[in-house]
Amino acid sequence: MSVIKQTPASKPPAHRKPYAPPRLVSYGHVKDIVQGNTGSMNDSGATKAQCWIAEALYGVEDPRTLTLRWWLTSVYDGRQRGWMFVALYRRIGRRVAASIRAGRLPRRALLPLFDVLAEKAFDASARMVSDARPRRAV
Repeated sequence: MSVIKQTPASKPPAHRKPYAPPRLVSYGHVKDIVQGNTGSMNDSGATKAQCWIAEALYGVEDPRTLTLRWWLTSVYDGRQRGWMFVALYRRIGRRVAASIRAGRLPRRALLPLFDVLAEKAFDASARMVSDARPRRAV
C-alpha cells in the first residue's frame, strides 16, 4: 500500500454534497405531460380556438381564460348551442383583442359579456367533473 504525499501545489479534496436518497416526483399523467390536457392535443401547446379576447381582458394564465378556452373549443367541436357564435369569434377574436390591448376598444364594453360566459364555462366544467365521479351507494 502506498501513501499519497501532498505537495504544496496540490489542491485539497473538493467538498461534496451529502448524499440524499432519490425522491419520486409526480408531474401528472404522462398523456397530459406529452400531449397537453386541453385543446388539440399536440406538442406545440396550440389550441383549436384560442380565447384571445379573454386573454386581453383577464390575462393569459387566469383561470377564467383557461376555462373559457376549453369551453369554447368543446362547444364548437360538439356543435352545441352557440357554436355559430364561436365560429364568428374565431374570425374576429384576434382583431377585437388587438383593439382592446391597443386601447381602441374599452375593456368595460366586453367585460360583462365575458364574465357571464366565464360563469357558464365554470358551470359546464363543474358538471363534467361531477358526472365523471363514480357514485357511491348509500
